[in-house]
Amino acid sequence: MMRPPAGNGKGKPVSKARTNSPGAGEQESSLDSVQRLLAGLSRNIREVLWVASTFLVMFSVLFVSQMPPQIGLRVGEVSPINVKAPQEVIDQAATERLKSERAKTVSKAWDTDPNVLSDLTSMLTAMRDKIAQLSSGTDLSTQEIVKELRPFVLDDLPDADIIAVVATSAITLDASMSRTQTALADILSTDLKAENLDWGKQKVSEALNADDNVPSQMARFLMSFVQKNLRPNHILNQEETDKRVKEAVAAVEPVRIRRGQFIIREGDVVSDDQIAILQSLGMMGGRVRLTAIAGALLMSVLICGFLTGYVGIYHPDLVTSGKLPMLASAVIIGVLAVKAACQVSGLLAPTAAGVILASTLVDRRMGVIFGSCLTLVVGSISGFDVRFMALSLVGGLAAALTIRVDWNRSAVVRAGLVVAAANTVTFAALGLTGAIPLADVLSIRDLLFVAGNGPLSSVLALGSLPLFEILFGIITPIRLIELSNPEHPLLHRLLLEAPGTYHHSIMVGNLAEAGAWAIGADSLLARVGAYYHDVGKIRRPYFFVENQVFGLENPHDKMSPALSATVIMSHVKDGLELADEHKLPSVIRQFIAEHHGTTLASFFFMKASSENQTKDQRGPEEWDFRYEGPRPQSKETAVVMLADSIEAAVRSISKPTPARIESMVRRLIQEKLTDHQLDRSDLTLKELDTIADTFTKVLTGIFHTRIEYPDRNLGKPPEGNEGAAVER
Repeated sequence: MMRPPAGNGKGKPVSKARTNSPGAGEQESSLDSVQRLLAGLSRNIREVLWVASTFLVMFSVLFVSQMPPQIGLRVGEVSPINVKAPQEVIDQAATERLKSERAKTVSKAWDTDPNVLSDLTSMLTAMRDKIAQLSSGTDLSTQEIVKELRPFVLDDLPDADIIAVVATSAITLDASMSRTQTALADILSTDLKAENLDWGKQKVSEALNADDNVPSQMARFLMSFVQKNLRPNHILNQEETDKRVKEAVAAVEPVRIRRGQFIIREGDVVSDDQIAILQSLGMMGGRVRLTAIAGALLMSVLICGFLTGYVGIYHPDLVTSGKLPMLASAVIIGVLAVKAACQVSGLLAPTAAGVILASTLVDRRMGVIFGSCLTLVVGSISGFDVRFMALSLVGGLAAALTIRVDWNRSAVVRAGLVVAAANTVTFAALGLTGAIPLADVLSIRDLLFVAGNGPLSSVLALGSLPLFEILFGIITPIRLIELSNPEHPLLHRLLLEAPGTYHHSIMVGNLAEAGAWAIGADSLLARVGAYYHDVGKIRRPYFFVENQVFGLENPHDKMSPALSATVIMSHVKDGLELADEHKLPSVIRQFIAEHHGTTLASFFFMKASSENQTKDQRGPEEWDFRYEGPRPQSKETAVVMLADSIEAAVRSISKPTPARIESMVRRLIQEKLTDHQLDRSDLTLKELDTIADTFTKVLTGIFHTRIEYPDRNLGKPPEGNEGAAVER
């Protein structure tokens, strides 16, 4: 059995080396290179603009979400509205009051000075000695006595009281001094503070006045001494006290107004403190907070960075294929939809719709990363409310896990129901775990929002897909399923006007679908592309053998080979014109243009060569008998090319057996490979071998041997052992 040429067995793409054959391609001109360079630059600029626009929209939405509503209230007015905090804020006035109250409760630090009593005792002793000395003197004047004792007492003490002390007896003097010292000791033992100094002086005065052994003039002299020299022995340690106050104030928790908490209620008289809170929130004027700008900017960089990094690592083909604007548009629409829904309630954020879109336009992995990024957007808009973020993430994951590659409208509806169920369970779990108040879970309004999020997302996704199909020329599974409907105008015309071609297209579609599925290509796209690959034959159906009626003359018998080849090859151009008329997507038009590549119309070429040899003329130019191409640019169009030629060839086998079918399949694949028709399809040798095995199995099932039924009139069984075959 013939197989494709041996390769490395590891899926290495088939060789793309060019030859001198007409189908190998020509050297590009410098003009073509310049045009391609300019086109590439234009595409790059367009993609950069799309990315920049996405970032700007993201930043604008997040920044606007950080800007609080403006409130026009004044101090002393009666508020006509309820005002809630759009985000958490510190009540500075209440916090300062709390700090002041806490500072007042701090115990002061005191130091006891043991030298106060000893200093007073020393001064009393010195004063007694001085009085005794003055009393023993005989030649001192009253002025000299006053001068010697005045430093011990206040300046306002009369001189007579000072002079009287000197005349006091020694016994009375000693008793008075001793009583004064005892009174001072008693007072200082109570830790005399500065604020209690007057009280201490009063107590000493009372003690002296109450003692009969202390004459009045001596009492006045000693009280003047106490008034001048008594000082506190319990002194405030200001440094330690300030330290205690600072620590106590620092330990005070700021008074916080939580997100959603009332700042002003309807009917309240607006106070200075409330206005201060509104000003700190930026709700009393157009003040732009730098923190809001920085936060929105960083979050936009984070989200766009995640998406850009994922695309660059896992889907660089989105950039090379020019699909980056499509993804950017999906991001913009998703962000705007989330913002609009959050204006009503964050429970309605249609993250699942964005996931369905991303999964459809790219794949389910992109849907997961897309949903995660939209969850960050929901968090930024809602102040990172755990309810909204949890439901957004769970709904997105549920949608990504539910949507399949071959989905349809009913699958999208089913995904919406799954999202609704997942959201409801998550919402209940949040309430039971205490993450949100249980009363919120029992709210009919919130439950309706949670359950309605899934169906809403399905509707938004289904409604958005046609927009993407129109703007970016993409094709979705739903669109492919619509195109595969036999009631499509073009397929219906093919069935009525070229029934043989229609049947051939259906067979090729089944074959191509199996081959594409076997190698991991888009099997649905291959099948639908095969349905339309020969629609150009509608223009001249009876020039193609599958549409010719048995017994009628073949029109090619009266035509030259060159003209016949031109008519046959024109079905590609005719098909493209019909595709434009019926507005078929570009990806389907590729099947029409590429399903023959630049292959040779060998029958008419050989016929022309034979006629020219008979007439001794120069042989025909091979290029005149080749299709214009292009050669298949994708795996799907290459599979359809192989299925098209193989299905027609196997049909011509007189007695198809598995061995003959496999031999034919591998020979035709080998011919396409050596003719360089598969160079640009990225098919590998391993994949070609898989396609050959798959085609063989499918065709063997189609062209299986059937039993020969006996003639009832003759009553004879079929010859041989064919009657033992199982009827299918």
